[in-house]
Amino acid sequence: METVHQGLTVVDENLDLLLVNEAAQTLLDIPFDVLLLCPNLEQLFRFNAERGDYGPGDPDEQVRVRVEKARLFEPHDFERVRPNGTVLRVQGTPITGGGFVTLYSDVTEARRQERDLLTARQELAHRLDHKTQQLMENRDLLLNAINGIRDGMTIADSTGRIVLANDKMKTIHPNITGYVSTGATVTNLMCCLFPDDPERSLEDIMDPDVPWLERCFPNGKWYRISHSWSTDGGIISVFSEITEYKKQQNNLRQHTDELVKLLQQEKQLTEMQREFVSMASHEFRTPLAIIDSNAQRILRGRDTMAPEKLYGRLGKIRESVSRMQYLINRFLDFSLAQTKGLELNRRRQPFRDTVQRICANFTEACSTHAIEIDVSALPDSYDFDEKLVELCIENLLSNAVKYSPNAARVSITGAVTGGVIEIAVSDQGVGIPEPEIGKVFDKYFRASTSSGIPGTGIGLNMAARAIELHNGEIHIDSKVGEGSRIVIRLPERSDFPDEQVRSVA
Repeated sequence: METVHQGLTVVDENLDLLLVNEAAQTLLDIPFDVLLLCPNLEQLFRFNAERGDYGPGDPDEQVRVRVEKARLFEPHDFERVRPNGTVLRVQGTPITGGGFVTLYSDVTEARRQERDLLTARQELAHRLDHKTQQLMENRDLLLNAINGIRDGMTIADSTGRIVLANDKMKTIHPNITGYVSTGATVTNLMCCLFPDDPERSLEDIMDPDVPWLERCFPNGKWYRISHSWSTDGGIISVFSEITEYKKQQNNLRQHTDELVKLLQQEKQLTEMQREFVSMASHEFRTPLAIIDSNAQRILRGRDTMAPEKLYGRLGKIRESVSRMQYLINRFLDFSLAQTKGLELNRRRQPFRDTVQRICANFTEACSTHAIEIDVSALPDSYDFDEKLVELCIENLLSNAVKYSPNAARVSITGAVTGGVIEIAVSDQGVGIPEPEIGKVFDKYFRASTSSGIPGTGIGLNMAARAIELHNGEIHIDSKVGEGSRIVIRLPERSDFPDEQVRSVA
């Protein structure tokens, strides 16, 4: 027991001391001869009370109280400060059958260290509170400063974690406070603002060579976003509202587009005037010569010319005038379409009957050719613009008759093949040279085989544009001297919604 650093005592059920090691004698400051004279715990209590170990008070009462507690033989653990300042920890453990073992530990140094640590902690806490107060005051100054800025602003640390956001930013992104409290990063914020954009790393966001960002936010306002490094390696993000600027920019763009459009129209009109003068000087030469020749003959033979010859000359004059009117009207119609655009007013309506009616009306007006019609295979109804389809079919039939002066018939057929509606017009006319087939849809272009046949070169151009508005196309097969076959191809199923109106310039 003497090797144990702690004091150790053992008493029996009568509170007689059975064992007291040297460490206990030293800690309790009990001389050995006193132990010999006081071999009982009650006597030892009295020795301590009389020398003042238990403080002021009646020694008999102090002894009585301690003896009563000892006779309970209950576990105990407490600390006692001796008059010399030594702090002892007393731990008593009952023994089976009566008595108990008591350990005495000198905890003076431990308690001093605890007091010193407590004092240090209190001082550190005070210094931290003071420093925190200073930081809060500085933070409040910083917040007041950035809250006075009209732009939204966030400040992030060197890792990109957002640590501060001003009041303006809270109106731009109401959940920004949650982002700050949860330690979200600048990258997280940008992904939240623009979830449809590809995810960007912090390096991508801060790349000075990548232009950032003018975007429309969910509140309908436009903001310019910029990111920059701070002097301590943090990130400052600024969200500047540019809604009014974007409106002015959009208005300016609209005005610019309108001016460009007007300039283009003016250029087109100027070009059309030039082309009209060129076309008129060429196409009007023949009918004017006919009018002049017949007028001169009528003038010379006005007194002797037979009525039937006079009527013949007048008929040729009227025919030439009609030819000129035709050329002028076609050109004016085309000019109007070029200026205002072809308007598509499509709706589902009878298709086969409409094509049949167009063909019948043309046949009734045509006295030079037999028109063979077979359109029974066309669908009953279709989504189409009646006026534009009529313009196309009449143009193709008119061209077929006009460019086959030595033939007697023209045919038009209809079919549905592989999900495509086909309307084909065939003639046995002059045909088109193969190198020129790809050019016949260009405005004002006329094939070399059309020499001597009146025309403007604009009919097929308008027809092709009208069919394109129906998502279709026109195809031509032709051989010089054998005739041409022109096919209108339309998708059997239209993707347009009902009652749609489109205008294409």
